[in-house]
Amino acid sequence: MQLRQARLSDLPAVFAIEQAVFGSHVYPDFFFRQALDLWPDWFWLAVDETGAPAGYALGAPSQRPDELWLLSLALLPSCRGRGTGKALMQAALRAMQPRARYVRLTVDPANPAAGMYRKLGFAEIGRDADYFGPGEARLLLEWQPG
Repeated sequence: MQLRQARLSDLPAVFAIEQAVFGSHVYPDFFFRQALDLWPDWFWLAVDETGAPAGYALGAPSQRPDELWLLSLALLPSCRGRGTGKALMQAALRAMQPRARYVRLTVDPANPAAGMYRKLGFAEIGRDADYFGPGEARLLLEWQPG
């Protein structure tokens, strides 16, 4: 796998990854176009040997000037377990680091990615039992650049 920033031509594949990974809790396709226009430095892809996107990470600013959010990290199931998600996350964090004193994200407590985030230095700073609605719990994690 190779890592690179997203391009306009990648957006249909990014949306397909979004749908494959998140099912009914997806960002709409036009959101990715807007994200690319607004935050291109924080929109990273993992691409396979053919150049096809296999995963993405997307960061965005918050209301606090020293805080960024990782809005989404998605990797096709066939590409998991090989360190690609970790590498993608590290690329996104490196791109965010010059701007951020904090990077925050939310994750389902049952998602195996929560363990990866902790290994990368994220710490739990909160929990919301009904983040996306009743029974849709999320952990709030925060990373501070070293």
